[in-house]
Amino acid sequence: MGLILGGGTTKPQYPYDMWYGVQGDFTSKDYKLIRVGNMDLHRTLPIQNKLRRFVENQDGSVKYYLHQNDSRKKETGANAIIDSTDGNVMLEKPEYYCRFEVNGTKWVFAISEYPLPGFVKMSRKTISPWYATVDSTKSLAVSGSWLQWNENNELVRDTNGYISLLANAVDFRGGSGVNATSWDGTHKSMLGMPRTNLSKDIMRSYCTNGLHIGAARAYMEIGWLFRVEYATMHTQDVYNETLTSDGFRQGGLGNGTSVDNAEWNNGNGCMPFIPCGVTAILGNNTGRVPYTIKGWQGGDKIIYVDSYRGLETPKEYLSLICDDLLIHIASASEASLGHLTPYGCNDPTKFCSPNDNASIIPDGYYSLCELPIGIGTVWNFGFSYDGFTLPASVGVTSNQGMCDAYFYLANYLGWCSVTLAGDANTGSGCGFSLFFCNTRNSWVNPKGGFRICRY
Repeated sequence: MGLILGGGTTKPQYPYDMWYGVQGDFTSKDYKLIRVGNMDLHRTLPIQNKLRRFVENQDGSVKYYLHQNDSRKKETGANAIIDSTDGNVMLEKPEYYCRFEVNGTKWVFAISEYPLPGFVKMSRKTISPWYATVDSTKSLAVSGSWLQWNENNELVRDTNGYISLLANAVDFRGGSGVNATSWDGTHKSMLGMPRTNLSKDIMRSYCTNGLHIGAARAYMEIGWLFRVEYATMHTQDVYNETLTSDGFRQGGLGNGTSVDNAEWNNGNGCMPFIPCGVTAILGNNTGRVPYTIKGWQGGDKIIYVDSYRGLETPKEYLSLICDDLLIHIASASEASLGHLTPYGCNDPTKFCSPNDNASIIPDGYYSLCELPIGIGTVWNFGFSYDGFTLPASVGVTSNQGMCDAYFYLANYLGWCSVTLAGDANTGSGCGFSLFFCNTRNSWVNPKGGFRICRY
């Protein structure tokens, strides 16, 4: 299905009031959106409240949901096992119904729990709540947390101040995996960290029993749930727990995980620095958890790890590698400025990494639109009911338009990969709308991580 790119003359008129959403204007640079629809639903947020962490069975079905306020417990209050040995810890994005309407320059994004006329079903999807790692004994991609907390809900640390993990964390080493064994017991330890420094082909090979790394659709859909809840395009706007006088969410998620690139490189070679599951104590709630990094230059560094309704570090930590989007870049000529064409795929069995200069479109992938030729902060966007939201124009500053939606133009021709979210030193370019297509499918980087998914 192609993208809706701001054309059309239909006016949002719905016969029922069981929907809520946001309105924007394609000519406006203001990142703040207008709440529309049922205002009571904006207060109760029934769809957002269905985002829930759970432990899955091997086939992806729910073994048990985790507690709303504490992912270390089951929904019943009993202790949960979240180190992946009882099953992967996943985040459920619920089924709901969506309608995108354009009237002149104004647009409305509306959601509902019910199949109202003109609304399209957005299917249930599951995604790991934090970046995934690898079980080195089984060569399997997993989602878990090996952290320990004391009676004050503080992370347990050893006499050097380093994180103390469960004994089996030795089988779940992130970063470059087994190559990082010499870092065990130091401030650089990769135990219990997300796995990076892998190509998409290798990541894909670690996924079994229906798991995959096609994270773009689930991630982008959650991004829209955030925009509706906070009535903003600005993910990094100042974090504010206080509701408005009308009972609505305000602000954004802040930028607490931002670090300096040189500092990061000197600290651990730009490998992961936040253990999986730091926000388990938040449950499915939005919030931030302070975390102290040891051993970096200048002494201890305190960061704030954010979670949006169970999605830990949704931006500004690792670049999110995904399989369900590819980019093809065609050369410019006298008749054309060149073409950047995104291709989506909804069938995980057909996810692949085409050779850089392959001449055919991979089976299962389909054209979505044409991307802008340029580099900059995204002003306007294209929307698809398939779940994709892509840049349509650039040319605003970092606190305008889609704000944290920086679009990076590739420097070469052929097939390229897409990374989302943005890493910890990308700064104001990070967020739910960042779109980076300057990497090959074979790209391997210590800052590049993945989330396991199902749909």
